[in-house]
Amino acid sequence: MLLFLCFSMFSLFAQPASEKAPSEDPVSVRLGVMQGPTAFSSVMLDDFVRLSVFPSPADALARITKGELDFAVLPANAALSLYNRGAGIRALAIVGEGMLSLVGTADSGDTVSVPGAGGTPDHMARFLFPEYKIDYSVTAPAQLAQLLIAGKCRLALLPQPFVTMVLSANPSVSVLIDPVHRWKALTDLDQYPMSILVVSAAFAENDPAEVGRVCESYRKSVKKVLADPVAAGEKISALLSMDAKVAAKAVPNCALVYIDGPEAREEASAYFDVLMKLDPDAIGGKAASEGFWY
Repeated sequence: MLLFLCFSMFSLFAQPASEKAPSEDPVSVRLGVMQGPTAFSSVMLDDFVRLSVFPSPADALARITKGELDFAVLPANAALSLYNRGAGIRALAIVGEGMLSLVGTADSGDTVSVPGAGGTPDHMARFLFPEYKIDYSVTAPAQLAQLLIAGKCRLALLPQPFVTMVLSANPSVSVLIDPVHRWKALTDLDQYPMSILVVSAAFAENDPAEVGRVCESYRKSVKKVLADPVAAGEKISALLSMDAKVAAKAVPNCALVYIDGPEAREEASAYFDVLMKLDPDAIGGKAASEGFWY
């Protein structure tokens, strides 16, 4: 069982970029998502969306800046950083909220492992859990999950679906704290954004009707995934080479949403304000201007 889960977790992040077959609709659009939970909400998009999966945000960032993608789902801070550094993109909606959990054993100690420096787990660990020392020695969430399963790590801040994988494989590990509770206590907001749907500014200017069509398709995809995790799990398995049952079990815990308009701006603004104080470079050195949003 352990070997199977480890292989599944490795596969989730080790796969090369993959694509869902394009539709015969002549007006197809190109959307890039990341390996892992950011791809979950996109698996039930309409066929006119050509979906590509990339192993890291850097790959999708490069493609959208080169004009090889029309839309992308990016980490919230990466989207703003890209915009602030002059990239022609606009934010459309929040499509993933806080899906992190502080997981560990009863004797977890005073050091929390996070999958690398500079990402959302790092920022949330520093902001929400200042009482812990931070260990950055393991950079991949899949590898960190394997260490938790094997009992070689006692405390980590991990995203879904790795939390579900770990809890299913090692009964001595449990969720110790839900970071969202601390976020709410510190900000008076219920959630924080982790993933944002963006569009190429050139594409948006040339075809605003198609932007609306993609947004509506994405909104419906999120609803379908949440309404039928089992069917979504099969599609996630096909797209990400992940065990379908594990994916289905993780879906309800992945905080998949579609939030646009003033609500998205308010939620994202609070998160970006935290990052401005904590790590300004993570968002390109300044808060979001009105031009960031479509």
